[in-house]
Amino acid sequence: MQDLKRCFKKIHNHLDASFNRALRRYGLTSTQFDFLIYLMENSVDRPTLTDLASHFGVRHTSAIHVLKILQDKGFIEKETSSDGRSKIILLTNQGMRIVTDVIEKSPLINSIIFRGFSESELHLLEKMLDRISGNLESDAFENMWKV
Repeated sequence: MQDLKRCFKKIHNHLDASFNRALRRYGLTSTQFDFLIYLMENSVDRPTLTDLASHFGVRHTSAIHVLKILQDKGFIEKETSSDGRSKIILLTNQGMRIVTDVIEKSPLINSIIFRGFSESELHLLEKMLDRISGNLESDAFENMWKV
């Protein structure tokens, strides 16, 4: 089982390092870019800080830090919600251009990462990874570390 955990860690490290190198030209980290992608994909829902923190499984303070950096760089802007209780996070035109530019390379990235996999293997892999992700979000996993 440790070999699987090590394999996941190795995959994560490769992807993170590669994306960080590629995103450096835009002045972004992979975490910051993940926030931009989320904002683009969920723009119709008008996401808030709480939505972002919940989606990425991070504390509000961590999400605030990332959003502050993105706002300072001109990639996002905040707008007060209609009820005045929260701030809606929106991509700026500059932020949208960067996301679009990087996403255009996505088919090439996927063809490299998943080279040699059949459609049925990719479908099975996605199902298994979704199950692992769900298991990690379970109360059982969260409570395992409590004394």
